[in-house]
Amino acid sequence: MVLPVILVLICLSLVFVSAINLELYSKPVQNSVIVDINEPALFTLHVKSLGEADVFELYSLVGIDITPKQFSLGAGESKDISISVMPQDFLRSKEDIPITFVYKIKDSKGNIIEQSLSINIIGLDSSFTIQPESINPKSESITVTMKNNLNYEFKDMKVVMESAFFDYKDTFTLAPKEVKSIVIPLDKEKTSKLQAGNYLMDTEINYKNKRTMIQNQMNFVEQEDIETVETNSGVIIRKAEISKKNIGNIKKSVSVTVERNLVSYLFTTINQDPSRSEFNGLNRVYIWEKDLSPGEELNVRATTNWLYPLIILLLIVSGGVLIRKSLYTDVILRKKVSFIKTKGGEFALKISIVVKAKRFIERIKITDRLPHIVELYDKFGAVKPDVVDRKNKRLEWNIEAMNESESRIFSYIIFSKIGVVGTFELPNAYAVYEREGELKEVFSNKSYYVNEPKKDGVKK
Repeated sequence: MVLPVILVLICLSLVFVSAINLELYSKPVQNSVIVDINEPALFTLHVKSLGEADVFELYSLVGIDITPKQFSLGAGESKDISISVMPQDFLRSKEDIPITFVYKIKDSKGNIIEQSLSINIIGLDSSFTIQPESINPKSESITVTMKNNLNYEFKDMKVVMESAFFDYKDTFTLAPKEVKSIVIPLDKEKTSKLQAGNYLMDTEINYKNKRTMIQNQMNFVEQEDIETVETNSGVIIRKAEISKKNIGNIKKSVSVTVERNLVSYLFTTINQDPSRSEFNGLNRVYIWEKDLSPGEELNVRATTNWLYPLIILLLIVSGGVLIRKSLYTDVILRKKVSFIKTKGGEFALKISIVVKAKRFIERIKITDRLPHIVELYDKFGAVKPDVVDRKNKRLEWNIEAMNESESRIFSYIIFSKIGVVGTFELPNAYAVYEREGELKEVFSNKSYYVNEPKKDGVKK
């Protein structure tokens, strides 16, 4: 950094020398020499001739180059002369140390007047003061203040700033003594994973093909903050998800608790093993505990699948219904089918309908239908149908009454001159009856016959 500039304004009062007739004083314009870019210190020298016109020589004997080397004044003339001051090589290593030196003005007659000037010798890095502000986990951006310490304009200066929080680069101009506020967006992905503390910020400055590096500390202030998100979804498959994320910048301990009753916990799965589990009365409690670093997350997902108990319940109910139906039904109606060989080789089947009364029933009418592709053979079992409707392919048997546990069998034969291959399905038979004055209906099972040709071409 640049040491405080100590400039002694020499000759602020009028100087009168009998040997040289000049009134003389100086003031600084930019009293620092920037050795990295060979930028001299600048002063304004006010001179006034108190005598006749003359040419004056300006120089120093202590390793300081002063430009211009000479100037002229007319009789009584006043003039402001801009002079630049550049130390020679052996003095350039004296950075950040004020140097006061003597310079001389000599007229054409050899008369000399001496005065003093003070300069600072600095590097490019000492030309600026850079100060980043403190940031916290919720900051979206950071303001970095960059001050030009000199009365010198830095044009088209390239600046690159790098830190754990951001990367920034730009090209801009700093006017003399200007203070510029640079707003830099933070990389939230990087910030979310960093802990509180001091971090370094490196600033690289490129100017006139010269490069310098300035390093500053930036403070990431402590802030603890845990973000909790809970979601529940589904009905049959119930999902509960609890997420805890450390969005602060210090390490933090968190815990997640999931509780299920004695039934639901049997059908609950979790995505990771809990730290511990325990019973609280009739409930099962799962507990997860974890130390979360900044940006780290604890995600717990518990899934309760009610589909399995629902299926079990449906099976129990269905079984109960079937058992109840079997126990409390009045009539059992069964339909059976068997293959019959014929002389002509036609496809023929014998159909048997078994009726069993579990209780006393009356006015029973049993109806069966024939598939469309078959014909009815005029030969029946022990009981001939009461109705044979060949057009609609329907058969009916009428029974006045049946006693408890009484069984009856009705049979008939169907055939087809068209070969039937594959599965042959017959429709349900059904019975309509009365029980204690109430009209009821019952259906038989469906019956099938599979007819497959043998390898030798004979049907099975």
